[in-house]
Amino acid sequence: MHRFFIPEKSFENDQATISGDTAHQIIRVLRLTPGDQVVLLDNKGWEYQTVIKSITRDVVIGKIVNQVFGMGETSAKITLYQALLKNDKLEFVLQKGVELGVHSFVPFVSERCVAKKPSENRLERWRNIIKEAAEQSRRTCLPVLHQVISFEEACRKVLKPALILWEEEKTRGLKSLLRSPEFSNKKEISIFVGPEGGFTSFEIILANQHKIVSVGLGDRILRAETAGPTAISAIMYEKGELG
Repeated sequence: MHRFFIPEKSFENDQATISGDTAHQIIRVLRLTPGDQVVLLDNKGWEYQTVIKSITRDVVIGKIVNQVFGMGETSAKITLYQALLKNDKLEFVLQKGVELGVHSFVPFVSERCVAKKPSENRLERWRNIIKEAAEQSRRTCLPVLHQVISFEEACRKVLKPALILWEEEKTRGLKSLLRSPEFSNKKEISIFVGPEGGFTSFEIILANQHKIVSVGLGDRILRAETAGPTAISAIMYEKGELG
């Protein structure tokens, strides 16, 4: 059954009014008709099973037949601090991060970033990717996409505990860190992932000064767009959210 996030104000009693891009998708892309059922989401955790009553040129009216609190969110709240990446690599990270349960994304600019700071149109595209991935993966709340900031600002503002992936870290692995007292009982964790060229040694020192723990992912070197999803998967597994 198709799932759609719509504004909370679109719900009134047992009726939902769908307009804008979502109505366009229902009417012209999916070509749904009166009598078809969809699941509407209010971004507060609730799912509304809805039967389409009527369709005009650009508005869909639905009747809510059932309301349940969704189970698509994790108890672990991961914030992914991701350096800007070239081309569509960051879009891949956003999509997979949503599927894995990331709570929020903070893009940042670091010394070795090649990608340019995104335009407002690009940011809107990223928000749409997050929305579509959340609908597809049965999420009930949309992950937050924050504005792009500098690496230094990210280090100052990050919510602890926090870790930073660094390929040169050979003494501390992700598995042992997640099972340490500092991380094992924490539900909110922040992760820093660098750009294609990785972090500089100065950036690692700066992160460590802000009590962001550097950690390795093993002997193999992962690409910038796979390191984040790999670490997120490991954290979710350790927190009992996978498997």
